[in-house]
Amino acid sequence: MYHHPGNKPVYLNLRAFRFPLNAILSILHRISGVFVLMSLILGLVWLNLLLLQPESYQQTRAWLSHPLGKIVATAGLLGLSFHWLTGLRHLLMEHDVAQLMTRLDRSRLSGQGVLVIFVIWSVWVIWRLW
Repeated sequence: MYHHPGNKPVYLNLRAFRFPLNAILSILHRISGVFVLMSLILGLVWLNLLLLQPESYQQTRAWLSHPLGKIVATAGLLGLSFHWLTGLRHLLMEHDVAQLMTRLDRSRLSGQGVLVIFVIWSVWVIWRLW
């Protein structure tokens, strides 16, 4: 039988919680996975268009040189990069390489390292594509 919790809140306000870096990276890893899937579908449509209609190459090249096309390409590449980096970190943590899973300080340091590598990579990608 269901018992009403009394004065306790009925729902949880997720904005009231302070999540640790590991949780934030895990959530962002899942979100970037969805984004990578959408980018993959878009990329496969573009590849199919190029294979079936080779004359559309110049049109797609012009679209990719447009600022909106550059934003889409940059976002797709950065989403894939972030997903790959955090996935590698999850894999290393799962196998407890360098005691990433058992020592909180190393786990936090690996999360910060992933963010630093991603920021450096993002700056380089944006510099090269724009």
